[in-house]
Amino acid sequence: MRAGTAAFRQLDKSLDEASLMLRASTAQTLFNVVLPLLKPALVAALVYSFVRAMTTVSAVIFLVTAENELATTYIIGRVGNGDYGVALAYCTVLIVLMSLAIALIQFLVGERKLGRRKTGAAAVAVPAI
Repeated sequence: MRAGTAAFRQLDKSLDEASLMLRASTAQTLFNVVLPLLKPALVAALVYSFVRAMTTVSAVIFLVTAENELATTYIIGRVGNGDYGVALAYCTVLIVLMSLAIALIQFLVGERKLGRRKTGAAAVAVPAI
């Protein structure tokens, strides 16, 4: 929330005014101006929330039942029993799964591209004489 709020406050009001002057709708302004500028904050929030949800033990320890056991509580149980190899294998699987999920989030949200975009005639290079 803090990253999103901070990124949103950094947006200048002149962006909305420019969009209004160019007769863009609210949806066009949101999807073409605001969201591309907020992408890094959104990715950071999604990744942080996902990693915290996957690795937290204190809040989810009450969700463990006889049929369902979370990976983090299973790992802690294996370490408590001295099965370090099994615990390490589960940690490796958990790290790989979290890395894949983070890569998927990055792919779905996309990259933020800075700089001017070249369009039409402006993209054609003019040879020097």
